[in-house]
Amino acid sequence: MMYSRPHSSKSALSNKWCSMTLALMCIASIHFLAKDAIAAPTLGYNLVNNLPNAHLFDSGTVIDLNEMSAVKYLRDARRRWVYSYEYKGRKAALPQSIRADFWIPVPKEIAGEGLALEVILSPTGPKQVADIFIAGKKIKNINFTESGWQSIKVPVPQSLIKGSSVVKVKLHFRRRHELKGGGKSAAAIRAVRLGLESAPPLPVSETELSDVLNRHRDELITLKDGQGVDYYISPSDSGWLLKGQVSGGVVEVWGQVDKKSPQKLKETSGKLEVNLKPFAHQALRLMFRAKGDLTFKGQIGGFDRSRPVKVKKPKYVIFWLIDTLRADKLSFYKTPNANKRPKAKTPNLAAIAKESVVFEPFYVQGNESKASHASLFTGVYPITHKVYDHKAKLPRKYMTIAELFKENGYHTGGYVSNGYVSDKWDFDQGFQTFTNFIRESKANNAKAVVRSAKRFIKKRKKKPFYLYLGTSDPHVTYRRHKTFIKDYFKGNYSGRYMKNITGQELADLKKKGPPSDKDKRRIESLYENEIAFNDYHFGELVKTLKSEGIYDETMIIISADHGDEFWEHGSCGHGHSLYQELINVPLMIRWPTSLKAGRFEAGADGVDLLPTIASLIGAKVKGDIQGRDLSDQQSIGDAYPQAIMASKGVEQFTLQVGPAKVIYRGPGSVESYHLNDDIKEATDLSESHPILTLTALDPLLLYLARPRTWSKSKFGAPNALSPKFPKSFPKAWHTPK
Repeated sequence: MMYSRPHSSKSALSNKWCSMTLALMCIASIHFLAKDAIAAPTLGYNLVNNLPNAHLFDSGTVIDLNEMSAVKYLRDARRRWVYSYEYKGRKAALPQSIRADFWIPVPKEIAGEGLALEVILSPTGPKQVADIFIAGKKIKNINFTESGWQSIKVPVPQSLIKGSSVVKVKLHFRRRHELKGGGKSAAAIRAVRLGLESAPPLPVSETELSDVLNRHRDELITLKDGQGVDYYISPSDSGWLLKGQVSGGVVEVWGQVDKKSPQKLKETSGKLEVNLKPFAHQALRLMFRAKGDLTFKGQIGGFDRSRPVKVKKPKYVIFWLIDTLRADKLSFYKTPNANKRPKAKTPNLAAIAKESVVFEPFYVQGNESKASHASLFTGVYPITHKVYDHKAKLPRKYMTIAELFKENGYHTGGYVSNGYVSDKWDFDQGFQTFTNFIRESKANNAKAVVRSAKRFIKKRKKKPFYLYLGTSDPHVTYRRHKTFIKDYFKGNYSGRYMKNITGQELADLKKKGPPSDKDKRRIESLYENEIAFNDYHFGELVKTLKSEGIYDETMIIISADHGDEFWEHGSCGHGHSLYQELINVPLMIRWPTSLKAGRFEAGADGVDLLPTIASLIGAKVKGDIQGRDLSDQQSIGDAYPQAIMASKGVEQFTLQVGPAKVIYRGPGSVESYHLNDDIKEATDLSESHPILTLTALDPLLLYLARPRTWSKSKFGAPNALSPKFPKSFPKAWHTPK
């Protein structure tokens, strides 16, 4: 069998687990292993900092309901639990309904053993009854004869455990009781374990249990003989080296990918150094197991720090936003088109890409205009700014990009072709010159935007300016351009969409279902020819900058607010899903004075744009933002991949790290995709690939515990936490009822 003793039989391994001591881990924070990495703590994966993402192992998976790490098992994004509740002399967690649900990993190495569910709890009143379900099947009915703290331990039929998997556990109580201070609950729950039936029981007394679950000791991870901790990670080509130190016993390091057994990577004491490069761009279960009592610490990546970014304030800044442009349509993005179509011809954008930092992958935070623009402009997530319905306006309490430039001596101008990005919804904040072409019933294609931009540049070039140009050519109506359409639609066409397709026509197709294959190709070719049209006029803008002699003094930012679907998932348009075609868009920043041209592949979000711009102009953002400065990562040669996220209102959330992506619609609705193998997101792997799923789902659930206050600059990305990440539970969104 795998990690305990490679030559052991299953029965020997079971005996090994039976003899385990009860203590789990003593954990606190950890100093970075290299002094030169301290300045950028979020750019490496620190093992102690990321214990909220880790899984504690002692004869099985153990859940401490008083720790933030519990949220990944509860999937409690809607706050149906009350945390840190003082009950009968100890703190615990209380479900607000008669159900307590857990999603618990069962590792492959114990899945074939005799297992049991163990719970430390106290009913909140007399005559409580609970039914216990595993994987949807009732396995036990318990009549509680007393209401004090106690332990229940129930054998789990082996037939309900399918290899290496995540198993749903449900405790269904018969009644709730009144709580002190208001509200109702059925039981207070302190700890849960799904593991070997032969293991010594978890102690009931708080003193002994606290000793088992205590994680705070001397900035080290402490393990007793046979205990372990598992991390679900995704190394990159650069952020793959694990460095650390082991004291006391010997630590075994194991690695496992989905559909394969764990393999031993290292067995060592003293210096810990593990090569994880063979697992680059994969989802990996990184496992540590103790042989003898020991302490250790470690970090993946974040050591190779080169010269800091040189900040030289640009005199001019232009933000060219292309409404509805998905990244996979552009030749300088590696991602292939999901519909296997050739890339659009964009020579002018491609020329700028050669002089820019090209960010891939890059997520906008919404799947439609208002939410994404609001996050791009303010650096906060949609769940925070709440601009995700028709009536919502951009809150004035957040500093916008335009306000940042205005306060730092730039004249701010905006010419916009998106009707939502207007004064009606307060998106004009910070602009001294502002025109919305749709609201003013003016021509609203890129040609018209550039015409206005030329006048602005010639008038304002004597002093610093920030110019936002919101173009919308790839947005419906998609219009045919005779110069470009021949590159995208081959053969004859005489159908309904010869010259264009309107927004209403696309909306009708969204309701009725897809048209013929030829019409689908025609519609997508119209979209692509609009991208080429936009590129041509962007080239005209660049010519103006050069002819006016200000090109070399101009920082250029190019991005989009969302993409469009062309029936990859059975629909069209945008606003309805969180698949790549809607949220994976381009971002380029051209400012060679400070940023060396190249590719940024560690992961970036729309909320990161404002703090990055602030850094590049040597300014500070007023108020709270949730993004991070991306320019800092330019100075780290082996930065660990950072999670990126998007949402559809408060209904759906998605997170990607490396190739792993999940879409979360609720506790029982999770989709999981391996983007390297399945860019079209056609095969949901949530049931068959638990390692892939947990690599993205665990950090997403951690983020959802603090979505309104999460700060990547303070806490780190949800998958790569910093020392400043708070260990306590947040206040509940809802009070007990």
